[in-house]
Parts: sequence; structure tokens; C-alpha cells
Amino acid sequence: MTTSTISKTFIGNCVFDILKDNNFQQEWDKLYENTSWATVFQKREFVETWYTVNQEYITPILLTVFEGSELIGLLALTTAKQNGELKKNGSLKITGAGKFDAEYQAWLVKEGHNETFVKNGFEALFKEFPQCKLSLRFIPDPSIIEPLKSLTSIREKHTVLHKHHRPLMDFALVEEQKLFRKRHLKAKYNRIHRAGNVEFINVTDTDEFIQVLNEILVYLDFRQAAMFNKLPSKSNPNRNKFLVDLFRKDLLHVTALKLDGETISSIIGMKGKGWMHLAGLISYSPFHSKHSPGLVHLYMLGRMLQEEGYQKFDLTPGYDGYKERVSTSGDEVIELHLSKNIKYGIKKFLRKNLHNTLIKFDVRPMTFELNLKKKIYLIKEKVNGITRSIFSSDKPKATWSFPSDTVNLSVHKNCITDLLKYTDQNTTQSRWEFLEKAFTLVSKGAEFYSVTDGVQLLASIWIASNEQQTGTDETSPQIAESYFHKAFKNNKSAFERYVIECESTPSPSDKSNQHHENS
Repeated sequence: MTTSTISKTFIGNCVFDILKDNNFQQEWDKLYENTSWATVFQKREFVETWYTVNQEYITPILLTVFEGSELIGLLALTTAKQNGELKKNGSLKITGAGKFDAEYQAWLVKEGHNETFVKNGFEALFKEFPQCKLSLRFIPDPSIIEPLKSLTSIREKHTVLHKHHRPLMDFALVEEQKLFRKRHLKAKYNRIHRAGNVEFINVTDTDEFIQVLNEILVYLDFRQAAMFNKLPSKSNPNRNKFLVDLFRKDLLHVTALKLDGETISSIIGMKGKGWMHLAGLISYSPFHSKHSPGLVHLYMLGRMLQEEGYQKFDLTPGYDGYKERVSTSGDEVIELHLSKNIKYGIKKFLRKNLHNTLIKFDVRPMTFELNLKKKIYLIKEKVNGITRSIFSSDKPKATWSFPSDTVNLSVHKNCITDLLKYTDQNTTQSRWEFLEKAFTLVSKGAEFYSVTDGVQLLASIWIASNEQQTGTDETSPQIAESYFHKAFKNNKSAFERYVIECESTPSPSDKSNQHHENS
């Protein structure tokens, strides 16, 4: 007597209902433990937390296959929440659960049942959503996609497979020991220790993690805005809660590098089965860029993970130079795209070939795409800025003295969150250009004062570092750069005088507090 194989696709509220079933929870957990390629991003606690935190914006989808009453395979997916009823026959974009919060997106299966799951599960998915565009990034074991070739509803022309290099720190390799003796890493490690009192801590307390997280997200926003014109905290407002919930479930490995009590670098890793995944959550203080805190942190974290018994530190795909510098080995992972939509398939195929060509010429694909996107953006913004400045209704505000207790103004020193309030559209300087310049100035040692009304940045003045100052009088502060909103122009002279006066007569506590206004 043969056991029947049944595919079930749970959608929306049905997903949350089945996740409350204790037997289903146990079956999922068993699949995770017994699937050799499973990562923390397929763990039930990770997926369930991500679904719950983001349920306002997403529709969860669980693709399951049963043999009798036994769950033999599962793939957690998601699509954007629709206005109204979910249009199953529409051109839905479906991705792995977690989207960009999940570095790896793959299915879990009972041993020996991969072909059965792929055949039944994917056939069921495209029967339910015939015109969908499915993307999974990244599949950690390329061998598991082989059964896709035998599907009847999805032909080879509907499939695009994109290979990516994944750098690793493999602690089982003898070669790994050489990492901790690399001269350039050792030199950076020694230099930062000469700069002051260095602490490297493993964050285990929730309150301490929340404090570190607030610092991480500010620095991450600043760097992402300068490099990519993106503000992760705005595009993903639930990320803070998501990470705190994961921390409470012991899925995160959090470390902080401190210099004289100040957090200068933080890394949030995802705990897997003997693996630690970097997952893009690395941040450092731009005020200490000269010490290369991120690179030193990776070096020290590698040593810590080895001592804690981890097998591998996954630095994750991305073709980043710093990852290659600290890696000891690497392998390949697969980005998978499936769709009957011909235009979508051609687009992904061309993108794959372009990426491969760029890599052959030692050009990072992300850098190439970013430069192209930036040129288009800047041309558009400059034209719009000129137009808006001509027809702007903003009028200069009254002149104030500083610091001012009236009109609800705030004046800060070295406050990154103030810079992120730049919203001036009536100028040819776009937000991207402004924050890129600001990040460069801070990284080179310039400090700054800023004025906001709580909503937008009204002014900022950068003071040149000692290395940047010109002339013979190095004790006299010099303004390296400044920005004034059109509505604040009348206060330019007054604010400059205020800044020079503050810098000429610093308070005794100024140095120790100057980088702590960001959260």
C-alpha cells in the first residue's frame, strides 16, 4: 500500500493559523534539524517572527508537501500585500520569506525526498499562481535545484540560475590560522589599541542590545544614504522590532568594539547550525574611520567565533573587497528565478550575463549598477532643483542668536540624525550629494555643528581637522564646509560666529561627549 503525496499551499491568515498548530511546529523543527543545507533563515522562529512583524505589508505563503500526515517538505514564501483580494492569476512577485532580511532562501525536506518535494511543491505553486515571478536568493546548496529540470509546467526557458561566490572563514582549515597573522590586519589591530582603551564585548543583555542597536541603525542609515541614497530605517520601519524579537529568541550573535567607552563598530550575526552568517548588519562610526574599525572588528570576531566552536563564519555574497581580505575559502551559491513571464526571464538572463561579464573584468556589479543609477538620479534632481528654486515660496526666517531658546530650534555637535533630516528640494544639491559629502568630511576627521527645527536640517557647519587646516595658526578653528537652508540664510553670520566661539573655548567634557548625540 503506497502513501499518497499531497501538496498544500497556505496563504495569508491560513499561514498564521497553521503556525499555531503544535504538531506542525514540531514537524517544521524536525525538518530544519535534519536538512543538511538549512540555515537560520529557514528556522521556524526566524520565519514566524518575520511574518508577524511585517504582516501589515506582506502576504505569507507556505508551500508544503505531505506524505500521508507527515510533512516531508516546506518552502516559506511571501508577496506584497494587495489592495483588496489577492489576484492569483496576476503577475505576482513572490520571494523567499524574509526578503532582504533573509540572506538564504531555500526549502526544507526530509532526507531522500528532495525530488518529490521539488516536483510536487513547485507544480502546486505554479498551479496556484500561474503567472507569478518567483525569486529565491540565495540557495546555499546548488545540487538541490537539479529536479527542477524535470518539471512539466516550468521548462528550462523559464528558469534563470545565477551563480555567486560566497567568501568564508573556515575554522577547520589550517590555512585559516594564517588569517590571524596577516600583517595588514595585525597592523590595524595594533594601531587601534594604541589609540586608547579597547574593549571587545559580546552583547547578551536585551537592554544593552537595544542601546547598541540604536547606534547601529543611525550609522547604518548614514552610510547607506551616502553610498546608495537609501535610509533602511524608513524603508523597513519594523526592522528594529524584528531584530529585538530575534535577539530575545537567541538567534543573534551581537558584538561591539569600544574605544574609550564609545561604541565604534558593531556586528549582528545570525546563529546557524555551526555557522555564523554576517547578513549585512555591520556598522561602524565614521568618526573613527581612520582606525578601520569594521575590518578590525571582523578580525577579532573571527577569533572569538573560533574559540566559541563555530565551524564557519559566512561573510555572505556581494563581491566586497573587505570580505575577500579576511576570507580563507569560498564556495558558490545560487540565485534562482522562475517565471512563465518571458519579459521577466529575459531581463534576469541579461542581468546575469552582464554581472558575469563585469566580474571577468574585475568590476564589482553592484558598483557598476550604482554608478549608472547615480548619474541618472543626479541629472534628474539637478533639473528639478533648479525648477523648484525658481518657483520656491520659502522665505528667509528672522535672525536669531545662538543658542536660542525661542522658535523651537535645536543646536547639536556631531549629531548624525540631524544630517539625515536634510530635505532641501529647492537647490541643485540633492540629498544623496549632501550626505555623500557629509560622510566623506566626517570620515576625514571633520566635526560639525547643526541646527534643526525638529523636522528638517536648517544649517550645518564642518570644522576642519588639524590635518585639513591651512595656514600657520593651527589653534584657530577653520570652517571646512557649510550648508544653509534658504529659509535660514539670514542666520548664516550669527551661526558661524557661534560655532567659532564654541570651538575656541571648548568645555572640559566636550571631547568625551562629542560623538554621543546620535541616538
